[in-house]
Amino acid sequence: MTISSLERRFLDAMQQSYQKVLERGPRSNEKTKILHGWVQDELRRELDDEYAFIGQTPTSGTEATVSGMYYDKRVDILITRDGQELGVVSVKFVISSYRKNAINYFEQQIGEIANLRRKNIVYGNLFCVTNPMPRLSAGKITGFERLTERDIQHYIRLRDDYEHVHSPDEMAIGIVDLDTEQNAITAITDLSTLDFSDASVYALRTTLSVSHFFKEMADGIARRHRRYRLT
Repeated sequence: MTISSLERRFLDAMQQSYQKVLERGPRSNEKTKILHGWVQDELRRELDDEYAFIGQTPTSGTEATVSGMYYDKRVDILITRDGQELGVVSVKFVISSYRKNAINYFEQQIGEIANLRRKNIVYGNLFCVTNPMPRLSAGKITGFERLTERDIQHYIRLRDDYEHVHSPDEMAIGIVDLDTEQNAITAITDLSTLDFSDASVYALRTTLSVSHFFKEMADGIARRHRRYRLT
């Protein structure tokens, strides 16, 4: 399967991130710092130098806190310009106990999205998962579970509600192959090999793809900045 240069960079970031899981454990924030740095780099490719990024990367950065409509929220990546909080990207790399905690996380995410979008902040959600998914106990891998359509169906439905304040402005679901013998991420998943409906595969290839995410997210942030300048 031929992949784009952006998808290659995504795969590289996921491979490095998973290596940190093996070295430091699933709860270490080192895995997310790698992905946060990659996201910032991709957005910089789309935005001009006047935009600033706040968030932790492998080499630098600090955590960002945003003033939401109802409460202040610590976020993964904040994009600003001229002192205005314009956009936020939330990055989730599922490693352990996904099915056990999936709905709890999803409910929390909906509240966070509404809290920030009500303040006219562009919200992007990047959800990353391996196939199969590791099953961990006491920080150790005890087995693997194949990814099913049900595991991500609620995210696909959430994206369909894009006009509502509880849905992200942009969203991507990145799925990568995990070789269980090598215990390493080896490739971006060929979606045609998944036992998913045609509608879900089409969504993952288009509006929910990593390639689509960054261009649309950057355009949304730029539009938000232009509106601020006109007010």
